[in-house]
Amino acid sequence: MQQNHLNKLFKPESIALFGASDVPGKLGTVVLHNLKSAGFKGRMTLINPKYDEIDGEPCHARLSDAEGPVDMAVVVAPAKAVPGIITECGENGVAAAIVISAGFREAGPQGVALENDMLRRARRFGLRILGPNCLGMIRTDIGLNATFSAGNARPGRIAVISQSGALCTAILDWAEVNDVGFSSLISTGIGADVDFGEIIDFVAMDPETDSIMLYIEGLHDARKFLSAVRAAARTKPVVIMKSGRHEQASRAAVSHTGALVGSDDVFDAAVRRAGALRVQDFTEFFSTAAVLDAGVRTRGSRLAVVTNAGGPGVMAADHCADAGLELAALSDETLKRLDEVLPASWSRNNPVDILGDAGPERYREATQICLEDPDIDAVLVILTPQAQTAAEEVAKLLVDLRQTASKPILACWMGDV
Repeated sequence: MQQNHLNKLFKPESIALFGASDVPGKLGTVVLHNLKSAGFKGRMTLINPKYDEIDGEPCHARLSDAEGPVDMAVVVAPAKAVPGIITECGENGVAAAIVISAGFREAGPQGVALENDMLRRARRFGLRILGPNCLGMIRTDIGLNATFSAGNARPGRIAVISQSGALCTAILDWAEVNDVGFSSLISTGIGADVDFGEIIDFVAMDPETDSIMLYIEGLHDARKFLSAVRAAARTKPVVIMKSGRHEQASRAAVSHTGALVGSDDVFDAAVRRAGALRVQDFTEFFSTAAVLDAGVRTRGSRLAVVTNAGGPGVMAADHCADAGLELAALSDETLKRLDEVLPASWSRNNPVDILGDAGPERYREATQICLEDPDIDAVLVILTPQAQTAAEEVAKLLVDLRQTASKPILACWMGDV
């Protein structure tokens, strides 16, 4: 892997925006606004022969007219202009480019020819390309928002890598409300050059990143991808959501990014062996992001479930099996201690059903006892709305417990409590 070129892609000290504009609604206008508002710490050069200046900043007809070297280009020009821009970048020492422009292999034979021309020119200069047909990239540690998203990301420790730019914008919107932050949001688009494997390798070594989340429709190089996931999962949690699980969705994925889609069962088994966690939908993806953002980590897979209703406990047990977790066996000492604080009719098993009339104190005692069992690695607390349940008080007690607990406490408040 040409790590020096990827450093200039992911950690540029200077950038050039090809297709900069001041026309409301145009991609070049939105990307320029995001670059400026995010507070990029490096030097920025604007390129568009139609302008002498934009919003008080000088704008050049050609990159050779600008001062100083450029590490990375951001390209929002029409697809037919992109190969020429790549040549211009290569001749001026640019090491990498984010090609946001669409109209390549996803557009049919003419687009395939344009893409091949672009790649041929890039390889001549050793220039690396992210995209094309992508949202772009956000790197919060250097104040870089080279996207056309409606907002920016809060700083955090999660890296999101996605073939879908729309998923990136959706998670940005959700994260703003839920106060979740990111180290990177990287939209691969078609992935014509820089691919999933290389990006995973980079964020796995990135000191600003503690966990990695991936959205995949299909892969061009499955072996390289799985090798990168396996290496990353040794040091950081890797969470994967893959669409195209069924035939109709697979056809849609091919038309969207041109990616190859294989057997879902084979993919599922492979990522499990590689040490990654697979989630199936947006709810799970967002929930996992919230857990990772909170810094929750566990040393093992043995879970205790504390619940005030039997049905949700059974559902939790099913999900544990699906996720490769195990319901912890309650020790004799834990059973004895729970007997002392719970009604005689409690489940005497895991899930720990503390019954529908459970109040805050019963929740606190049962959770505390489970946390102190050395054979339990984490506790999931489920609350369903009951007439005698003080949901807010239970939540406050769990927050207090979390301050001193050495193990993760996960909470699931069902309904709209």
